[in-house]
Amino acid sequence: MRTGLLLFSSMFLAVACDNGGDAMESGGTGGATEASGSNETDSSPTSAGTDSQSGSTTSDSATSGVDTTGGVTPVDEPARGISISRVEANSGVAIPIAIDGAWADGSQRNAQIPKNRNTAFRVYLDVDEDVWVQREIEARMTLFHADGTESEYIERVLIAQDSSTSSFQSNIVIGVLAEDMLPNAQFNVELFEVGSGYEGLPEESEPPKAMPEPNYIGIESTYQNMRIMIVPIEYDFGGCQTQFDTSEEALAPYIDHMFQQNALENIDIEIHDLYRVDDLDLTGNGFFSLLNVMAQLRAAESPDPNVYYYGLFDNCGACIGDGGGCTLGVANGIPGDSMGEAGARVAIGAQYLSGSEVGIETFVHEIGHNQGRRHIFCSGANAAGTDPSYPYDDGKTTGWGFGVRDFQLRNGNTHFDYMSYCNPTWVSDWQWKETFARIQTLSSWEGADMQDAMDGRYVLMGSVNTETGEASWWTDRGWVEPEDAAPNYRVRFSFDDASSDDTLLVDSDPWSEGPWITVRAPLPTDFDAVTGIQLDTPSLTASAPRSEIQAFHLDSFQAP
Repeated sequence: MRTGLLLFSSMFLAVACDNGGDAMESGGTGGATEASGSNETDSSPTSAGTDSQSGSTTSDSATSGVDTTGGVTPVDEPARGISISRVEANSGVAIPIAIDGAWADGSQRNAQIPKNRNTAFRVYLDVDEDVWVQREIEARMTLFHADGTESEYIERVLIAQDSSTSSFQSNIVIGVLAEDMLPNAQFNVELFEVGSGYEGLPEESEPPKAMPEPNYIGIESTYQNMRIMIVPIEYDFGGCQTQFDTSEEALAPYIDHMFQQNALENIDIEIHDLYRVDDLDLTGNGFFSLLNVMAQLRAAESPDPNVYYYGLFDNCGACIGDGGGCTLGVANGIPGDSMGEAGARVAIGAQYLSGSEVGIETFVHEIGHNQGRRHIFCSGANAAGTDPSYPYDDGKTTGWGFGVRDFQLRNGNTHFDYMSYCNPTWVSDWQWKETFARIQTLSSWEGADMQDAMDGRYVLMGSVNTETGEASWWTDRGWVEPEDAAPNYRVRFSFDDASSDDTLLVDSDPWSEGPWITVRAPLPTDFDAVTGIQLDTPSLTASAPRSEIQAFHLDSFQAP
């Protein structure tokens, strides 16, 4: 058996529970380089040394036990007058794993626990108030791995009374390193005395435990990874000249916030070459045009279908909007989990608003749309298309959140789900569970040749303003699943022999902001003979000649 050091420093227990948050949205091409620090274990604290303030130690506590008041504590003296009422695992959201001396089964678990991720275990305690004497108690958490090895984590905390949900200081919190968070690992927690003050309490035959026998933590075995291409914008328009900073220091909070609020064991961030924008006003309608540019950039570069593209810009902190609020970001739809919808995994966001950096929360929010997530209602915010299935009142997260990189706690009574427009934000256990499934699906594609799966299958893509009829059209790899076809939508392809061909397999997806929709329709096999297209919807008709369709990947004809 080996002992491990507590992951989190003493600042973990002292940190304020209510942390502020920034506002959310609305109330040249080339190679890429990989950003540093994108893997969880790269930026984790090491497991060497001793944290004298928190009381964790790398030595075997069974051989220690000197009472600093002058006495000597018996070796492995079971704690008296105290019991464990609950244990939660938290690598982003709190998940019960033991309740009232019994293992928490699947019906009691509100979300998934990813593997290979630093995790805080919160131990709730009940004391016998009639006899309790305030003193330090030692908790030993043992992990029993599938290969027969064990890991032990130790923490000592001064206990005054029963644990409180609202006070971390009343619990014992044990940090477990990512390397020990392995599938099929079992656990138990035991309590021991540290010093004197317990002698008058009834003697225990064995230490209080979370459960009579070890049981599974419930760590998932699936690979959980996200791949994001950040496209930094070099902006020069109307007297505003800016360039997104791609240094490791500037990118770290973006990467960390995305990692912390998704059930990931790894995140792959690539940084695109600077993309110059000098012909769009990013304080007005040019903002929406930029999303079209990013979508076509993705189409032209043909990344794997599980790669998200995100354009980051600074328009000198100007408000984007018409007085009804400042829009900070937009996604070109809420795609499903099909490879065929790869072209819709695109979003953009502003970095600053009036001098405050709002881009970090916007980044998580907009990629959330690309993960299939809708807005969450909260009072006083005007978010469109909210999800009625969200289970908590007013968009609150309700449970305690924990950042595995910044060691910050988030109070669920004061924090809102990151898909809402209210602040401060964190991830709810409901959102964590929903995005886990999407991450699991997209990560599973990495075992196959995704490029082969996409080749030879093409769609016509369009961004259409449903109020004005303004539209941009291009081709991309992909397809439309029959169940995604929108009723009463069709695309008509006109050919050079005056014939036409209709398709009812049209997928229509509204943008997260504005009156725009993304349209996708399968291309006819003889698309090289197409002279024009017409989109018919219940509310509008939009048409375009062949010359206005930007074509990618189709070798039989040249792009205009």
